[in-house]
Amino acid sequence: MTKLEYIDFIRNSLQSVDQTAKYHHNQVAAAINIAINTVFYELYEKNPKVMGKALERYTTEVTGTCALDVSINRYTTTLTVDVVDLPRKTGGVYEIITPNGASTIPTTHFVPVTTMEGEQLWGSESSLPGTVIGFSWASSRIIEYWYMSPAEAADGVAIRLIKQFKSYANTDNVNLPYGQDQRIIDLTRQYMGAIPPKDLVNDNADIKVNG
Repeated sequence: MTKLEYIDFIRNSLQSVDQTAKYHHNQVAAAINIAINTVFYELYEKNPKVMGKALERYTTEVTGTCALDVSINRYTTTLTVDVVDLPRKTGGVYEIITPNGASTIPTTHFVPVTTMEGEQLWGSESSLPGTVIGFSWASSRIIEYWYMSPAEAADGVAIRLIKQFKSYANTDNVNLPYGQDQRIIDLTRQYMGAIPPKDLVNDNADIKVNG
């Protein structure tokens, strides 16, 4: 199902909240985005082992360039999409590899770490081999690398991640949490119930004062 089709599907299910069907698509899409993020988080938090194995099916692969951030003296990648937040080391960033599995050093491996682990393992130029690169999800759209060489940075990276609903194009097929349609609908209804439809906002224009 494409993003636009899913918005229409959810929008048509909101009649109990919006009987006039005047909610704007953007309002519905924003509520769906929050609902899907919540469902992914709940599923992983409830059963991280099972969900951890299932994450791959929801991933999208994007390519990224690596640029040196002189303020921290590490290479970073700035993502062009928003990533689902999950209670794991690198959130919804599932895996990083070299593009097409090729590299100037074919045995390069990317290992997920927390910032603290990165400081401890690579911050002191420790004995770990140069072909092991740590990566951490520093913020919503920034990935930091630990002990990446200029040659490895030049290769760029392929990043497999779970991107947020809002980052899909309207014509893209959306990776949704399996079997969670009703939960997503219920949460969307909950969020939309707190937002008055644009055309129904009371501006007091029709209020008359007796006296």
